[in-house]
Amino acid sequence: MVPEMSLVRTYIDLSQGILFIESPRCKERLQITLNSSPCNDKREQISLHGQIYQVQGYDKEVDTWFSAAIGRPCTLLRHMSSNHCVSSCERDGVGTCRESRNLLNFPNEAQFLLISEESVSDLNSRLNSNAQKDVRKTLLQINPMRFRPNLVISGGRPYAEDEWRNIKIGNKCFRSLGGCNRCQMINFVIDAEQIQKTNEPLATLASYRRVKGKIMFGVLLRYECAAEEGKTGDVWLQVGESIIPDCE
Repeated sequence: MVPEMSLVRTYIDLSQGILFIESPRCKERLQITLNSSPCNDKREQISLHGQIYQVQGYDKEVDTWFSAAIGRPCTLLRHMSSNHCVSSCERDGVGTCRESRNLLNFPNEAQFLLISEESVSDLNSRLNSNAQKDVRKTLLQINPMRFRPNLVISGGRPYAEDEWRNIKIGNKCFRSLGGCNRCQMINFVIDAEQIQKTNEPLATLASYRRVKGKIMFGVLLRYECAAEEGKTGDVWLQVGESIIPDCE
């Protein structure tokens, strides 16, 4: 684990095609142009999560920035191909599946992680209930972004997403690959630009969200390209789009 990664903040300016990256450990904001190739034209292979990737590196300035932000030697690599797939089992109950032929870049499990605000609210209620029973504990309010999701939804009942086999967001279809197995990274918090480790929320999640030895919260999704067959160009999701579960 690299807790210092939680200090890094990113923002994409679509009009300029630039990725902006900030860290309290770096005076200058880093800018990376998304539409151009990395400065290093040399391609190489790396092994990550048991898979081989074709990558290109960036110039020394970028690596130096990340090394300062993380506090250890870093090299930024860009995956130069998007045709890598991971084969895995079919869905088998809540939180235990991984879809076969799942298109990935660097993520080790899935393309998207979805979190429900109602599920987070239920977790917060349990955390605060536990705190009221133990004077040594302080009241907590966990933000959905603590779980590093790509998608945050609202409007349903807590943990309804566990039961979905597929969903439609706007006119885009996604298949559920099961629950996301949580690790101790969700216990790290930033206080005055310092990283602190606590026991929560993982300890509370373990008391009621354990499935076959894994602690599940949120669901992993795969974008169903077949639903957009015949269309070309980029595909976008918009904030506020409606969500229809089990749309098949």
